[in-house]
Amino acid sequence: MSLGQVIKEVRKARGLSQTDLGIPYGQSMIGRIERDERRVAPDIAPILVDKLDHPAVSITAMHEMTGGVGPVYLNGDNVDLHRSSVRERCLHEMSESMEAIQRFHTSKPPDRETERERNQRKEHLLEVLDSIVHEYMYVAVQCEEYGFSFKELHNAHYAKLRSLRLVQEH
Repeated sequence: MSLGQVIKEVRKARGLSQTDLGIPYGQSMIGRIERDERRVAPDIAPILVDKLDHPAVSITAMHEMTGGVGPVYLNGDNVDLHRSSVRERCLHEMSESMEAIQRFHTSKPPDRETERERNQRKEHLLEVLDSIVHEYMYVAVQCEEYGFSFKELHNAHYAKLRSLRLVQEH
């Protein structure tokens, strides 16, 4: 689902009008975004993330604003978003990721890998990405179910990383 579609779905579910979004666009422009006739401008995405504070908006914005880098919000036909199902799937994917990391050694220099080993490395990295996406979904569903702000949780996490001096101040 595109960011425009997610915005429309979340906006309607929250009973908000297009003008309630608080972005400096007229209703016709917002309608075009929601119909995927226009992309969300990079300076507008943070306003929408703030106003809607919904994991699907945040995760989809991250994905679209980076050209496809980052997690995706899982909402396809084969996804069960019940908190218990998401938890079990997350645990399964984390286990597979841990096994893949433990099986795959990183002691061999990159220029010494065979083509087969490079392909295996790529597959193991895809396992890790599967886990990351499912971990994001676990956090997303927990936030929605229990009323936590997805953005505030990320801000608290970032503050924790800063306090541990794992990221530099900017």
